[in-house]
Amino acid sequence: MTQQTNTIHQNETFSLEQFEQVLHDIAERASACDQSPDGPRTEFRWLRACGALQLVLPGNLLDFNHPNTPLLLKLLRDVGKANLSVGRIFEGHINTLYLIHLYATKRQREQWYAGVIEHGHLFGIWNTQDQDVLTFEENEHIMELKGSKTFCSGATLVNRALITGNINNDDRQGWQMAIIDMDHISPSRIDLESWKPLGMKASGSYKVDFSGYHPDDAELLGQPGIYLNQPYFNAGAIRFAAVHLGGAEAVSQATLAYLAELGRTDDPFQKLRISEMMSAVINGRLWMEQAGRYFDSWVDEGGHDDDLIAFANMTRVNIEEICLKVMDISNRCVGARGLMEQYELGRIFRDLTFYLRQPAPDATRIKIAEFFISQPAAFNEKSF
Repeated sequence: MTQQTNTIHQNETFSLEQFEQVLHDIAERASACDQSPDGPRTEFRWLRACGALQLVLPGNLLDFNHPNTPLLLKLLRDVGKANLSVGRIFEGHINTLYLIHLYATKRQREQWYAGVIEHGHLFGIWNTQDQDVLTFEENEHIMELKGSKTFCSGATLVNRALITGNINNDDRQGWQMAIIDMDHISPSRIDLESWKPLGMKASGSYKVDFSGYHPDDAELLGQPGIYLNQPYFNAGAIRFAAVHLGGAEAVSQATLAYLAELGRTDDPFQKLRISEMMSAVINGRLWMEQAGRYFDSWVDEGGHDDDLIAFANMTRVNIEEICLKVMDISNRCVGARGLMEQYELGRIFRDLTFYLRQPAPDATRIKIAEFFISQPAAFNEKSF
């Protein structure tokens, strides 16, 4: 860890001290951000300035070409702790750059990476379908998008959006990725009335209509169907789980601060609750650390796809349970008074409750069971 910290200080495009100050400022501004019609525009200006948007690019601290996943997950956790809406958008940026790393041509990588380095481009990934599903149509060799995506986090902030849709032409058939230049999408195509959530308001996860956009071949990422390639598709859940855990850490920190302010930390019942809450948070950190280590070693070795997917699924569901547990304990610690508007906990609870609602939670648990049913020896193997 010392070696990695030294690398941070030596990196010309990233300052640890500046990044930590940015996270502090993001946390301080979280309530104002939640009420701002611009969302976290200021926050991402700060993240650009400290080099955080290019951390995973070649030659940078968390270069995807090297085994950096544990530290990446820690940084995602830290951003989520500062503000879950910012963490959601930032994780989407990292996720998109990872898919570019995996599947883009050399020329595409150079172009999209240059956008981040030279222009501070923010990337997003929007896969959720609405009723007007997105398709790639072709007429007289001219490609055109039809349809929408919903839950498009950072829709008014993202410069380049990775979207998915069905394509069916002479050269390509299946579920296709494309990276769209949002400068060519009219603001009127972003439905600002479509996002009225319980929490995560500042993420600005609006519906976007891409109809009429003409993507060219250089904007198509990878071959049809490759988006769902394993183990990367399921194993990527550890990144959003890291942001979730950051939210749980924010809850625990705010709870301790509230109890200290009221002089309640000497109460033996509160001490019991604090013990249980902090044990859950540390348990989450251990899950994330091991998930990062497994991701790096198993992807590098190959032949561990099923193991990696199973552990990523277990990490995701355990982090969810930890987050729910921490919120429940915190509620009992602070009572109704701690949820009043002048305190941060109400907003964090709303954001984390909403953000935890990821797709197919029950199916994920069933897949975990099926893994150990089909491979009973895995439980006794050294790797687990």
